[in-house]
Amino acid sequence: MRRDVAKRTRLAAHILWGNDMGKILQFPLSQIPDNGLDVALDLEMDDLEEVWFRASGLKLIGRLEKTGSDEVSFQGRLSGRFLLECSLGLAEFIHPFDESLAIYFSQIPQDSGSEGEVELNEEDLEVAYIENETVDLTTPVRDQIGLAIPVQPRCPDKCLGEAPETCRKLDEGESVGVGAESDPRWGPLSGWKPGGSA
Repeated sequence: MRRDVAKRTRLAAHILWGNDMGKILQFPLSQIPDNGLDVALDLEMDDLEEVWFRASGLKLIGRLEKTGSDEVSFQGRLSGRFLLECSLGLAEFIHPFDESLAIYFSQIPQDSGSEGEVELNEEDLEVAYIENETVDLTTPVRDQIGLAIPVQPRCPDKCLGEAPETCRKLDEGESVGVGAESDPRWGPLSGWKPGGSA
């Protein structure tokens, strides 16, 4: 058992640091064993290419397995920390994430209609393609990290911005700014309550 683990570890090291491409998230199809390959990587932002987010402590843990002669699946977890800006007070804060990740790879279909075009079926939209006999996790990993970013990030516990009272009002839907409480156009509605009369 120990010999098998050591052999797998050496194989993973060869793939990750000894391949010609020098890309940590690219795995040559020929070097993925039939019994699968465990993946445990600490990632840097440079490994993901073209990023639009700020993150650190990125870890990818999972397993690549051949599911057919020209098909591979990856099942695992992706974790790290975002540096986000609060959508209310604009303060920066750390937001941890831990996401499951499942990717299915197959060869590009050979029966394409015209040169450079491939017709996609509905099931093809959930599949990444093996290019140049290489499984490349870069784009799926980067996309999954992007999907983990909250749409409206908020400070985790209390407002970290310079105006916590303004953040509280915004969070509760109250008006803020000059004359927010004295606009005469809202006067007739001041005593209105839903479901009742003023």
